[in-house]
Amino acid sequence: MNQSAAFSPLHRLWHSRRFRGLVPPALLLVLWWLATTHEWVSPLVLVPFGQLYDAALDPQVFHSLAEGIASTFGRLLQGYGIGIGIGLALGVGMGLSKAFDRIMGPSFHAVRQVAILAWIPLLTAWFGTGDLCKIVFVAIAAAKPVVMGAFEGVRSTPAQLLEVGRVLGFSRLKMLRWVILPSSAPAIVTALQLSLIYSWFAAIGAEYVIGVMSGGIGSVVMGAQEHFRTDVVLLGVTLIAATGVAMNKGLRGLPDYLFRWRTRA
Repeated sequence: MNQSAAFSPLHRLWHSRRFRGLVPPALLLVLWWLATTHEWVSPLVLVPFGQLYDAALDPQVFHSLAEGIASTFGRLLQGYGIGIGIGLALGVGMGLSKAFDRIMGPSFHAVRQVAILAWIPLLTAWFGTGDLCKIVFVAIAAAKPVVMGAFEGVRSTPAQLLEVGRVLGFSRLKMLRWVILPSSAPAIVTALQLSLIYSWFAAIGAEYVIGVMSGGIGSVVMGAQEHFRTDVVLLGVTLIAATGVAMNKGLRGLPDYLFRWRTRA
């Protein structure tokens, strides 16, 4: 009995989802330590933890990474704002009006089939390789899921709610404000979550592919790679990954927080 009780905490720890999720990163870190300690790989491929730590404490490297992430977020927010504005207008309009859907729907669905990276040659020809091109690229990535989410949300408004609005004599504007938008809000919020993640990928990808002259965390990583600063490259990639994970974690609980009143009801 005592032995079973002694192993009980270990058993619970092993079956913990959070603990199991940490096992692959821990094994990779151990493998990394072994590879650098025994010189299995070149320092240009992996650097020792000590060198990575020294680079993280270097004020110049810290300033470069901080400035880069701030620049990337600036373009992300601009492109995301433009993309969701266009996406909501198109999605809600197509959901409300069958005539508007017949006009815009075929064009949107054709554009939606184009892979996001396929836009880069055309965008660089139109806007160059500066900030404007990257912002437009992010806006395209942001708009697609928002259009679909808003369209599906509006179209899936229950007929009973629409009938109640008609009985109460709601105008089209009141129907939209008090019936359709509240009913479609969960689908729209989910689309906004997905859109922000896609926008983050696009913002980083634009800096990798379109050019590094306008700054950003992707530009910092590319510049460090050209100067054989593997430690800065690894720090930059780690920062990109950590930011993405933090955004995903924060967004995952957003619908539960915004629509907690539904659970209580």
